[in-house]
Amino acid sequence: MTRQIWGDPDGIPEGSDVALEAVLTVDGAIAPSQVTSSGIYSVSIENTVQPLQTILTDELSDVVTSSLGLVRWDITAVQTASWPMGTFDGDIKLVDSGGSITYWPVSLRVRSVID
Repeated sequence: MTRQIWGDPDGIPEGSDVALEAVLTVDGAIAPSQVTSSGIYSVSIENTVQPLQTILTDELSDVVTSSLGLVRWDITAVQTASWPMGTFDGDIKLVDSGGSITYWPVSLRVRSVID
C-alpha cells in the first residue's frame, strides 16, 4: 500500500485545528465491503525522532462515508499543541464488525507556526 502523507508539502501548522482525511482502498480500489461504517477506525502516529513521544494514539474517527472510502478525524488545537516539527509515521487501523483488522500506512508532516 502507498503511504498517504497528511500535510504535504508544507506541513500542518503545529497548534492548529485540523481535519485529517483518508480515502481507504484495498488493492487500489474502494471496497465498501471492507471500508465500512460498521467498523471502528483509529489512527496512531509516533514521533520517530523521539520514539517515546506519541503524536496520536488510537484516535477514533469522527466521520466515515463508506461509499467513498472516506474516513476523517477532527483534531483540535489542544491535541496538536505539543506536536514538534517533522514528519512522523503511523497507521490507520480498522477493526471490522467480524473482528478482522486492516492497516493503512500514513505519515503526518508538521511545521512550526509562522508569525
